Amino acid sequence: MSQRSRAIIAALIITASAASFAAASSGVGAQPTGTVTTYDYDNARSGDGSTTAIARLSANPSWTTQLDGAVYGEPLYFNDLVYVGTENNTLYALSPTTGRVQWHVHFGPAVRTAVIDRATGLGNYCGDIDPLGITGTPVIDPSTDTIFVADETMLGATKWQDIRHELYSVSLATHRVLWHRVIDPPHGNNPNDYIIPAQQQRPALTLANGRVYVGFGGLAGDCGKYHGWVVALPENGRGTLLHYQVPTFTEGAIWETNGAVVNAAGDLYVATGNGYSQTTFDGGDALIELSPTLTKIGWWAPADWAQLTANDWDLGSAGPIAIPGSTDVFIAGKVSDLGEVGYIVNGTNPGHGPGAPVYSGAACPDGSPGDFGADASDIVTVDGVTKTFIYLACQGGMEALSVTLGAHPRFTQAWAPSTGSPEGPPVVAGGYVWQLDYDNNVLYAMNPVTGVVKWFRSTTGLNHFATPTVAGGHVFIPTGNGVQAFTTG
Repeated sequence: MSQRSRAIIAALIITASAASFAAASSGVGAQPTGTVTTYDYDNARSGDGSTTAIARLSANPSWTTQLDGAVYGEPLYFNDLVYVGTENNTLYALSPTTGRVQWHVHFGPAVRTAVIDRATGLGNYCGDIDPLGITGTPVIDPSTDTIFVADETMLGATKWQDIRHELYSVSLATHRVLWHRVIDPPHGNNPNDYIIPAQQQRPALTLANGRVYVGFGGLAGDCGKYHGWVVALPENGRGTLLHYQVPTFTEGAIWETNGAVVNAAGDLYVATGNGYSQTTFDGGDALIELSPTLTKIGWWAPADWAQLTANDWDLGSAGPIAIPGSTDVFIAGKVSDLGEVGYIVNGTNPGHGPGAPVYSGAACPDGSPGDFGADASDIVTVDGVTKTFIYLACQGGMEALSVTLGAHPRFTQAWAPSTGSPEGPPVVAGGYVWQLDYDNNVLYAMNPVTGVVKWFRSTTGLNHFATPTVAGGHVFIPTGNGVQAFTTG
């Protein structure tokens, strides 16, 4: 490779990606550089679109702030403040330069697993987050200066029947709650339908079509009777709660970290975990396209969906991702008898049940348990040649796929990191792929074309599927008890 090529790769001219998934109807399209108002920068989950590579990363954290609970959602950055929610049900606004708390709002008591365990049909030791409060990444509407946050809380003192999920709207100008509503779908705590404490709100919130969309799955261990749900409310909080239920007898979780991906028409794509039936397709282990009003438009599942369901091999262990420059969608999940397989699915017409994908091929490296949390995508121009990549959150260590577009799209495995095994959800920002190794508490920054690790830094203890944010001259990292920051330059 020539010196000129190396220099250009180092510069990493990153173009805006997934234009067909980032139209105005999406609600949160591509944001100005340095602004992060939704998970992974926009509703295509396509990175920050930077054209300048970051030149420096501090050797040590510039600050570490302990809050009142663990942070599972990706930090947001808007109007020179960092926003996170904790599992103790508190929304915080932090200074990006010092980490000092500028203001906070506490929504109510979080839910202890000891209370959840008393619920009908759940048994002991359900879930892996204690307490449960704010888990999914919030979302900001820059046009109204409002942040939306979903929580799990106790309406009463100690009874499991008092557990509810709520959606809050908070003014960023006044720091006051504008409205809040219970967002549990109908028929909760009916043993013939579903048990509210068995539901977990883990996906990032999605703002689109003038509505806030919230996904639900189950607890770790698939305890009790629950369903995969997507619910929606208008931004003003008024009107009927819209809801879509995955039509399984139980399970069919929607639990991906990135939340719904939105196309130019405002339609949403979500993925599900294992269903209940192994004889009749019931929507488990599927990619589902929903209209803005949560009517099912289409769905697709791999031919081995029954085996996936039987063995808890969730297709939806990582969310779908828009393929830049096309209307197609990529999806991969846990490893199966076929190995770790990724799929390209027709986003315009995904189908109406199990069928052949547009393309399928090897995704995560051999021996990996599969793809978990959320993936990322990007278009990179090197020496005038445009290349499309998808970056996977493989539990055996990240894998990058090179995608060929056109009449017959396909992908091949392109690279793994030159060192280390980061496995958290990746994000593309500031000219690099950023990813956390949450098992060993390490931050990685990688060249998006070659996988060469530019920097790696030790961090404070991390949670499952922790996602970093690059904005405002810093890398912000959600931790087991707060937020940590490294300075960029």
